[in-house]
Amino acid sequence: MARFLFAHGNWPAQFGAFGEWLAARGHDCVFLTRREGAAGVRVKVCRCRDHRAPSEAIHPYLRGFERQVIGAQAFARAALALRRRGFVPDVTMAHAGAGPATFLKDVNPETLHVPYFEWHYNWPNVDVSPWDEPDDALDAAARNRVRNAAIHADFMAGDLRLCPTRFQAAQFPEPMRERLTVMHDGIDTDANAPPPDRAILARWGVPEDAEVVTSITRGMEPHRGFPEIMRALSALMARRPRLHAFVGGEDRVAYGASLPEGESWKARMLAELPFDHERLHFTGLLTRRDMAALVGAADAHVYLTIPFVLSWSLLDAMSAGALIVASDTPPVREFLGPDQGLLAPMHDAEALAARLETAIEGGTALRVLREAARAKIVTELDATRVIWPRKLAWLEAALARRGTPDGGSRPSAASIPPA
Repeated sequence: MARFLFAHGNWPAQFGAFGEWLAARGHDCVFLTRREGAAGVRVKVCRCRDHRAPSEAIHPYLRGFERQVIGAQAFARAALALRRRGFVPDVTMAHAGAGPATFLKDVNPETLHVPYFEWHYNWPNVDVSPWDEPDDALDAAARNRVRNAAIHADFMAGDLRLCPTRFQAAQFPEPMRERLTVMHDGIDTDANAPPPDRAILARWGVPEDAEVVTSITRGMEPHRGFPEIMRALSALMARRPRLHAFVGGEDRVAYGASLPEGESWKARMLAELPFDHERLHFTGLLTRRDMAALVGAADAHVYLTIPFVLSWSLLDAMSAGALIVASDTPPVREFLGPDQGLLAPMHDAEALAARLETAIEGGTALRVLREAARAKIVTELDATRVIWPRKLAWLEAALARRGTPDGGSRPSAASIPPA
């Protein structure tokens, strides 16, 4: 049995469920995180705390980098404390570019170190929307170059390097891309299964024979098409009096530029557009099981994203047998083709409304798309039956090539002084 150390600012993030699966099979798993109150079932969770905030006087380009270095010190100290108590991991898997991955290889040099990469910042950016304020080209290019510094440092420290999708890997320069292993995190297809009925609609007082469209993401921002979705829903609800719309997530910007203090995209869209508020339901954050029940019960589920990191919610919805209308953008097309759902232009609210209407009116004739979407996830991305066994075999093969760790040298606390 092997010892695994996971490190991520959040919990459970991309590693928690995998760690629990490993621990259930007898492996010794520890998870380092900044998240307060995080607790595992079989995984031991340890909290990391930064010793200070970034300096206000530092160059603006470097503020994020200093934050990452300060965080990296916190994760390294926690890993060093574990080492002093005898926990020397065989494998470390850590979120890259944000601090957790940066110094773990230095604390445990004999360990197989696997940074997990989500994004490389390029210029011109591919993750842009018409709602973005224009950037000064030279300033933006310079900021992105410095922003990649921590990512490059983490890359050089890795023994293996993991990236969840081909689209995300394609953002890296070719010499780096060639050294990335693309493997998704996996989807819980048992929890995200088609619901037996539409009973969950009663929670919001919606009759089971209503027409239902869902849209569920973490936040409400242009990166995930929130303005276009709200415009399409307003138009649809005006001409379909039986239509109820469910919008999940928090009233905040999860990705992209924030609005001025006191403003939100939800407030802007509600001020701009007419809605029957008796038929517009903001659910807040949902558990993954409630989300699966809701999107599986809907007549159509809409998911939009600019070219950026794909949300787990799309793949969860596919697993739940949702009839999906999604943006015709590269990260979506990697997983959802015309045989699994309907694609629409990202920034054309009228075309989106028309696609949603096709889905609503398609009825049982489009059931084949629901079934194909779930079948794709079950066959290719099921966590416990496909992805995690493959990932463990990949790690075990790398460990076998390296031989048994011999304990290595023992770093001292002086190697990571506060600054």
